[in-house]
Amino acid sequence: MSRQNVSVVGLNPVQNKPADTITNDDINPVVDTTTKEDLSVSESPKRRLVITHLVLNNFKSYAGRQEIGPFHSSFSAVVGPNGSGKSNVIDSLLFVFGFRASKMRQAKISALIHNSALHPDLASCSVEVHFQDVIDNENGTTTAVADSKLVVCRRAYKNNTSKYSINDRDSNYGEVTSLLRERGIDLDHKRFLILQGEVESIAQMKPKAQNENDDGLLEYLEDIVGTSKYKKPIEESAQEVEALNEICHEKFGRLDIVQKEKSNLEDARNAALKYVRNENELTMKKSALYQLYVANCYENIHITEELLADLAAQLEKEVENNKGNEDEVENLNNRYKEAAKELDNLEIQYKAAAKTQSKLERDAVQLTERKKHVVAKQEKLSKLIASSKLSISSSSGWMTNYDEELEKLTGEIDALKKNLAAEEATFEEIKTGLEGKTRGISDEIEKKKKLLEPWNQKINMKVSELDVTTSELRILSDKRAANEQAITEQEEKIKTVISNGRAKEKDLEEFKAELKHVEEQIRLGEVESAEAASTLESTRARLSIIRQKAEDARQKFAESQSQGNVLSSLMRLNDSGRISGFYGRLGNLGTIDERFDVAISTACPALNNLVVDNVETGQACIEYLRKNNLGRAMFILLDKLPQRDLSEIQTPENAPRLFDLVKPKDPKFAQAFYSVLHDTLAAIDMAQANRIAFGKKRWRVVTLDGKLIDASGTMSGGGSKMSKGLMRNKLVQEVSEIALQKIEAKYAESEQEFAKAQENVNDMEDSLKNLKKQKPKLELSISKTELEIQALGTHLLDAKKMLNDLKADLESNSANDKVAKSLEKKLAGIEKEIVQLREKSSTIENEISDLEERIMEIGGVKLRIQKAKVDGILQQIEIRNDRISIAEMAKAKTEKESAKERTSVTNAEKELAEVEVELRSVQVDLVSVENAAREHEHASNQTAFIVEERQEKLKEMKEDLDARMKEINAFRKSEIEIRNKIEAHEKELRENKTRLKHWSEKLTALSLHDVGDGQPLDLPVYSEDELSDMDKDVLKAEIALSEEKSDNAQIDLTVLKEYRRREQEFETRNADLKDAVSQRDAVKHRYENLRKRRLEEFMDGFGQISLKLKEMYQMITMGGNAELELVDSLDPFSEGILFSVMPPKKSWKNISNLSGGEKTLSSLALVFALHHFKPTPLYVMDEIDAALDFRNVSIVANYIKERTKNAQFVVISLRNNMFELAKQLVGIYKVNHMTKSITIENRELEAVIGR
Repeated sequence: MSRQNVSVVGLNPVQNKPADTITNDDINPVVDTTTKEDLSVSESPKRRLVITHLVLNNFKSYAGRQEIGPFHSSFSAVVGPNGSGKSNVIDSLLFVFGFRASKMRQAKISALIHNSALHPDLASCSVEVHFQDVIDNENGTTTAVADSKLVVCRRAYKNNTSKYSINDRDSNYGEVTSLLRERGIDLDHKRFLILQGEVESIAQMKPKAQNENDDGLLEYLEDIVGTSKYKKPIEESAQEVEALNEICHEKFGRLDIVQKEKSNLEDARNAALKYVRNENELTMKKSALYQLYVANCYENIHITEELLADLAAQLEKEVENNKGNEDEVENLNNRYKEAAKELDNLEIQYKAAAKTQSKLERDAVQLTERKKHVVAKQEKLSKLIASSKLSISSSSGWMTNYDEELEKLTGEIDALKKNLAAEEATFEEIKTGLEGKTRGISDEIEKKKKLLEPWNQKINMKVSELDVTTSELRILSDKRAANEQAITEQEEKIKTVISNGRAKEKDLEEFKAELKHVEEQIRLGEVESAEAASTLESTRARLSIIRQKAEDARQKFAESQSQGNVLSSLMRLNDSGRISGFYGRLGNLGTIDERFDVAISTACPALNNLVVDNVETGQACIEYLRKNNLGRAMFILLDKLPQRDLSEIQTPENAPRLFDLVKPKDPKFAQAFYSVLHDTLAAIDMAQANRIAFGKKRWRVVTLDGKLIDASGTMSGGGSKMSKGLMRNKLVQEVSEIALQKIEAKYAESEQEFAKAQENVNDMEDSLKNLKKQKPKLELSISKTELEIQALGTHLLDAKKMLNDLKADLESNSANDKVAKSLEKKLAGIEKEIVQLREKSSTIENEISDLEERIMEIGGVKLRIQKAKVDGILQQIEIRNDRISIAEMAKAKTEKESAKERTSVTNAEKELAEVEVELRSVQVDLVSVENAAREHEHASNQTAFIVEERQEKLKEMKEDLDARMKEINAFRKSEIEIRNKIEAHEKELRENKTRLKHWSEKLTALSLHDVGDGQPLDLPVYSEDELSDMDKDVLKAEIALSEEKSDNAQIDLTVLKEYRRREQEFETRNADLKDAVSQRDAVKHRYENLRKRRLEEFMDGFGQISLKLKEMYQMITMGGNAELELVDSLDPFSEGILFSVMPPKKSWKNISNLSGGEKTLSSLALVFALHHFKPTPLYVMDEIDAALDFRNVSIVANYIKERTKNAQFVVISLRNNMFELAKQLVGIYKVNHMTKSITIENRELEAVIGR
């Protein structure tokens, strides 16, 4: 009889997963059907898992260690009387496979421990299941696979706990069950286990489960076929499709509402778009204007930067040119002081010589004065005689000269009158040229002159009369006046002599007082000069200190500038008082020996962190940096630092701790330094660093050349470029630009103070020298003055004698006094008349002058010049007329004096003889004194020469020193001026950059409104040529006009935003709707695919199982029939599956209507059919043959023996028809309530059966 069998290709691993862990990706076909001749013959040998034996230790009825087995790889039977413990074999398997105690007919795990009279109180029990892989051979035998043994053990304790192990390794429930599932044992559906009384229940299952907690035939088959994994995804997909349908309807409704709202905004949106386009035009104009501003700023910045570069180069050149000048000035000053000291010693020597010389000179002066007086008298007398003789001889010559002069003056007057006529003609021509402008004025002048002419004639007549009378009176009065003049002159001479005498006496007193004052001033000057020199030295010392401070400040400022904008900006902020509690860079707040500079710079980059008092100051600094976009900085908050113990620690090899080497500027900064340095040690070299770092305790160590070993052992640092300069060996105070300016100003003030002190010392020294020079001069002046006073006494006696003689002459010449008085009276009358006439004519003259001045104003400079020429000629004529008058009077006077001179010559010659005798006596005495003076003069002159030479050299040194000081002061002044210019340009540069930033920000802030017309939204960037063609004022005007239009427009711009929002909302809603529909369709498609796959896979497996069921039942019953039917052929999952059976020679019946044996056969047929569809390596059956007759038991036993060689069957049976066919018999028996077992290999029986 030929049969078709189903061969299992293999299950996908997903089938061993719980149903709730299946994903869509795990869903794939489960089985593949092929046709084979027999299930017992496989295409090729395959490994399968079998149980070799069981080891039970105090488990249930098994006391002590009991080994059950070995089991045959295909068919083993467990036999024994009822109550002997056969079913406990199955319980032992369930125990190891992880089932609960209730599945083993016990309430709790501890009840599984053996309990009998001999073993009443055992602590635990255990079961070991020994597995092994085998390969089926073609001759029906099996071959064990080497190294494939597997021992799974479970141990239970009295406290109801249990432990698992795999191959003597501790394990857990999850690992054990996963391992068994992987090896093919169906723990989920328990198909490997068919218990007593349960075999019929398989076939009696309902077509479909009534609820979730129930099982039906449909669910049972679906689990085996593997389509149950689709149930939950299908249900979830159906729910998702329903939910997405609702979402689609909701989104469609919302889309319709948005469409209506968008349509209502169209008109307002169009009006707003027009306004926005106008706004875009305004923005474009603003962009052009702002770009023009930005371009101007860039140009200004470029020019300013070039100027700054030139000034910096100029400053550098000035500094280079004046390098070393201050040291040279210091050397010059020292040399000057030494030379001045030597000069003082020489001057002392010179003073002694000068004193002696002064006495001799005073004696010589006295004699010289006497000689002068005598010589003067001699000369005077000689001159008097000579002059008198000359006067007598020249009187006649003068008379001739006066006549010639009168003739000459008369001729010159005639020439001047001719010249006057020419100039007056020119003057008139100029006036004629102005006739159009001055005709009225000229006519008026002519009228006035005609009115003035009669008065001028009268005045001229009186003036002529006055001149005649005056001449007569002058002749009379000259004679008397000459006598009186002589008396007056002599009286004046006496007065002069007296006055001179008194003046000389006063001078003498003044000289003496001045000499006393000079001596006092010399004494005070020497004291003050010493004090001034001391002051100069202290001022020089202060200047040197301030100069050093200024240089340090410049260096510090340069360093702070090199540290970037962050520190300099915060320093300026702190100096301005806008923040407090900012201390600057940490590295500047302490000092360290320069030997450790590289070490600390390498070990602590955090020295560049900035130190502040508290969080508020730190936040203010950060906000300032952020607001001004100056960069970032790390801050150390003093109030947040933990207060650590800063005392010295014991270190390996007494290596210094960097923290202990730091000297903080203030103790409050110590915690800040420790927070960044900690206990870092300094080593001399790498060898010492390695010894310290890797000792018993790990240390952080840095070498002096910058190699760092961290506490973790990592090394860094070294290389060609070492870190250094983060800390100095002296305190570095941060200097801001404001502070630098103050120091520079103080330095300039100190320089001025020093220059003033230097000048003061020089002035004092010069004054003292002048005073010392004045003293001998004053002493000589006193001697001279005393002699002059004596001489004036003699002159006074002579003058008085002469006065008496003149007065006697005056009394003898008083006869003409009455005539003179008459002429004087007449002269007074004439003068009175002239005054009256001039008063009457002055009004007309003033009017003429005013009119002429008006003409002058009209004529301008040319007319005034010509008028000045005319007036000048008139003045010259008048001068010559005066000279003629004088010459005439001098001629008369000369005639009178000639007689007087003859008398004077006689008297003077007599007196001259007496004076010559006195002169010879004085000359003898003077020669004697002069000879003595000359002897002393040589030494004095030699000393004076040396003094003068040294003074000249000292003066040259002083001039050189002053010149150098002047150069230095000029350099300093120039330096300050250049720095001020640099500062001004830098300020201008900052202002331009600020303006650039302002206009750039305003330019960046500009943006075009998106009107949705596809035009680019980027503002145009204009070139330099385009910007140069633009007119700033035109742009401003256009912007103002556009802004005015915009301000007057009443447009609601929110409508654009609202319309755009509605439009976007519409697009979003539409996209959401499309996405929702697409998502729904995708889920729906997945849902349909899942249902289709579930149906196809299930129907495929269902067909195979149903076909094999029919075959199995026909074989077992010898002619019966059985099949699985779909209650609903269109949807097998709606109503479930019916198991229909037609026993041999009977009609079709529902399985529930069969007898017990028929139910058992039907169930076994289904079990065997399922085994062919999805084999499991192990079957344990408990008295499944109890309800079968002899014939059916034999059929089932033979089937198990012959047709299921690809699995291991362990059957518990009391029917010999069953166990006699088994390959291995395991006998179970009980003695004293303790179960034991014995195993028999069924060879003899097999042989009998075979014969």
